[in-house]
Amino acid sequence: MVNILIPTDLSDLSKIAVQYAFKIANKLEGTVTLLHVVSIIQPTRASMRLQLKSLEDDLVATAKEDLEIFVKDVSKQLKTSEPLKVKVVKGTTFNDTVLREAKKLRTGLIVMGTRGASGLKKYVLGSNTASVIEVSHVPVLAVPELGEFKSFKNILYATDLRHTHRELKTLIPYLEKFGATVHLLHVTPSLKEVAALEKKIDAIVTKAGITNVTCKVIVNKNIEEAIDYYVAESKVDLLTMFTHDVNFYEKLFNRSVTRKMAFHSKIPLLAFRQK
Repeated sequence: MVNILIPTDLSDLSKIAVQYAFKIANKLEGTVTLLHVVSIIQPTRASMRLQLKSLEDDLVATAKEDLEIFVKDVSKQLKTSEPLKVKVVKGTTFNDTVLREAKKLRTGLIVMGTRGASGLKKYVLGSNTASVIEVSHVPVLAVPELGEFKSFKNILYATDLRHTHRELKTLIPYLEKFGATVHLLHVTPSLKEVAALEKKIDAIVTKAGITNVTCKVIVNKNIEEAIDYYVAESKVDLLTMFTHDVNFYEKLFNRSVTRKMAFHSKIPLLAFRQK
């Protein structure tokens, strides 16, 4: 059983994430909680805090009304009469509030929608989904706006081979729950390295004890392009990647491949943060 948290801004994109999460919960006999965050900026002057308290209460009340309408609409689409758990909470930042509530609810999975972006939007502006992926130690499933749930029979695991054994151990419970085959993919810019990399991957997979696995090394200087190619060729149901700490310049230009793929991928992306 898994507790699934869905941060929602009450948009149509959020509805897709809710539908997706609900179907996953049915598969795993899990629970679903919708979370709407009302962002509050705390003033430095005490006198202003009293004035804003009334406004905060009004914002929360309006958010609860809007969320109730949202839930009724989603329930019709899901064709379910079961009540969905909902929470409206106040917070100074979206990320901190989501992580705080995830901890309170002992969340095992966060599900969020994501809309494709390009150019400067993709690299600079970011999104709530990409920012949560960057900081959350709870796995985050990013569902594209045209996402349609399929049972995860084929899961693509894109790896840089730095922590592959540990990451495979993290993936195994998910593979077992869905009876999935894992497609282990590594992208290298050099054709000369392919044979050595394939040998290294075979040793890692043998050590991990995974049998339902397909391994592939692709030569390409563009990692995103290589992943897109494999997704199209193999028709996998889910892309999974692991994030890692980045330095100042990587943060500035958002060069993390995982965070880029949250915008770019045409299939859902399941992101784990390396500890």
